[in-house]
Amino acid sequence: MNDFSELEADLRKLRPVLPSAGLQHRIESALGAATSLPTAGVLPKPRARSNGWWSLGLGLTGVAAVLVLALTFFDQPPPPQAIASATPKIAAAQGFQPVGLSQVVYSGRDEGLVFPPNDSGPLRRRLRYETRETMRWRNAQTGASVRVTYPVEQVVLTPVSFQ
Repeated sequence: MNDFSELEADLRKLRPVLPSAGLQHRIESALGAATSLPTAGVLPKPRARSNGWWSLGLGLTGVAAVLVLALTFFDQPPPPQAIASATPKIAAAQGFQPVGLSQVVYSGRDEGLVFPPNDSGPLRRRLRYETRETMRWRNAQTGASVRVTYPVEQVVLTPVSFQ
């Protein structure tokens, strides 16, 4: 019925040949002598501690580096000295000089085209930016500093020309 039925019947009749006595003897002798042979893996060798000074030196260097970084980052500024002055606060505030300004943009969105009423002008694209500005002032005489941070939302209309 099936073209392969004769072939399958012949394959079922096949049996493996028994190994010869010589092969069995060689396998038994190899298994018996396996305890005297080294393993296939690499065995760890006991090492002398001759490089102990290197690890101690590197460890101490790492600890010293961590201490230097900790002292640098966590150093407290000197406490401000109390100055008795008869000048009003406005005059004291005039000693502050601007030191820096940073602007960080957190999101910028394109809100699409803006069509002017009555088609009176060119098309514009509306862009919205959300930023955080930080302004810093410092008084050189007293060493005092002031930092002010505030959020800013800015909407920009840019003209669009289609060419």
